[in-house]
Amino acid sequence: MDITATIARHLAISPGWDALLATSESCAQASEDMIAEILGSAGRFALERLAPLNTAADVTGCKLVDGRVITVPEHKAAWAEFCEGGWLMLDASPEIGGMGLPTALGNAVQEMMDRHCPAFGMMPVPSRAGARLIHAFADDAVREAWLPGLIDGTIGATICISEPDAGSDVRRLRTRGEKQADGTWRITGEKCWISFGDQDLTGAIAHLLLAKTAPEGQAPSPKDPISLFLVPSVEDGVRAPIVVRRLEEKLGLHASPTCVMGFEGAPAYLLGEAGRGLPQLFVMITNMRLATGVMGLAVGSRAADIAYGYAAERRQGGNGPQPVTINTHADVQAQLLSLSARVEPLRGLIFATANAADLARFTNDAAVKAHNEALAGWLLPIVKTLGGETGFGVASDAIQVLGGAGYTREWPVEQGLRDARVLTVFEGTTGMQAQDITLRRLRASGAAGYHAFLQATREDAARIDHAGFNAALDTFTATAEAMIAADPATAEAGSTPFLTLAGVVATGWIAARLIAAEAGDPLSRQLAAAGRYALADIAPRAALAGAQALMAAERVSGFGVMVEV
Repeated sequence: MDITATIARHLAISPGWDALLATSESCAQASEDMIAEILGSAGRFALERLAPLNTAADVTGCKLVDGRVITVPEHKAAWAEFCEGGWLMLDASPEIGGMGLPTALGNAVQEMMDRHCPAFGMMPVPSRAGARLIHAFADDAVREAWLPGLIDGTIGATICISEPDAGSDVRRLRTRGEKQADGTWRITGEKCWISFGDQDLTGAIAHLLLAKTAPEGQAPSPKDPISLFLVPSVEDGVRAPIVVRRLEEKLGLHASPTCVMGFEGAPAYLLGEAGRGLPQLFVMITNMRLATGVMGLAVGSRAADIAYGYAAERRQGGNGPQPVTINTHADVQAQLLSLSARVEPLRGLIFATANAADLARFTNDAAVKAHNEALAGWLLPIVKTLGGETGFGVASDAIQVLGGAGYTREWPVEQGLRDARVLTVFEGTTGMQAQDITLRRLRASGAAGYHAFLQATREDAARIDHAGFNAALDTFTATAEAMIAADPATAEAGSTPFLTLAGVVATGWIAARLIAAEAGDPLSRQLAAAGRYALADIAPRAALAGAQALMAAERVSGFGVMVEV
């Protein structure tokens, strides 16, 4: 399928798209012609600039030389052209210099580029998030000093949360922000897993960092609250006392340097209120986790396209005098359809999540805002998790279609598998996403996200009336009600299979919509075929996940001796 036309069709039929264009004047700029032009330009840029970067960086990677990170030469040219082309702030608010286009269109552009170099996309996402944080919480002086560079790409950004002994458990952070006698702040501590913690692409980096801060007049304590800071790498031409301890040697994403950082009394600016770092950081969580899902989609989408192309040319078997292309074999056809049946519903689900987030942001209707905030919050852990699973799983199955060829560097699917493996790990592991949707959303007072999702899916289920999807939806609601009624330990034990069940139903929802949108043209027929394949076994898949969710606590307790060891 033509990827540009496929993405444009998905946007046009995605849940909430028409309502968003009617609600937001800036989003309404996204006409069919504009979308086609933007996606076409993004595809050309990715093919001409990012594909060569991907090849070069995967082999040589980044290097640490005299304390500074050195990227491959292709990266500098690609970053400069990316920023000059206006890609960096495409969907950012006009208030901070962005174009104000729909988040879903920004996701679509990211997919086009991540298809050719996923690691490149690890740098723009923190820049966008950093611009939002600074605009929301910095004082005027810091905004004036740092926002313009983040917007035009001459300044980079990082998100510094994890530490060697405190990954997802931010309560155990040991990095400290200490207020000086003159009212300024200094940061001391270690941070790890920092993407682009240093690089030679921009003149400075704004490190957005979480640190413990003691309340005014009190001695430091491990229980101190967490605050959010901007720590400049360079200010007034002077480098800050920030040290790259090492670069991680990684399975994939070699164009993205992952750094262990030491902050040795580095000057910093407090963002927002002291002690409010975590809730303030959530301003950018939606975009960061959505971007992770998009990266997985991009890897899976490219791998599927490569598998389809290979199967249409590779000849093997058949009863005639000449071998036939392998896509004529029923087994290979099933493998190919399985790839599409995972990629296409995920793409639609990403756009549905982005549209809900935008509607919540732009609407003046309190009820519409509440519904869409809840819906986006429910879908986000699903999209984040499915993105990683789809990227890795589809790349792995594409290797199966290619056979031995897929296992070699001659074909890029093996790199896609390596690049995608981390996507279910960073920005919150699968277990964290499972606890988010089960403990903090499903079991929350009122369960607003759950009911918003049910409302959206039931409306389409009544209109489409697909027996398999209806059965899966019944399984989902019965399991959800049981999880709500369960004790906390049982709910936690079943949270990961419940997340799987929620993903089965969410992608089934989009698959059903793809079938309903079939219009007779070749593209809509192909999308509908992917939807039908996705729904063919949805009832048993939902039943299995539901059963696993409800029996999880019993299974864990039955193996308690192993857990104790």
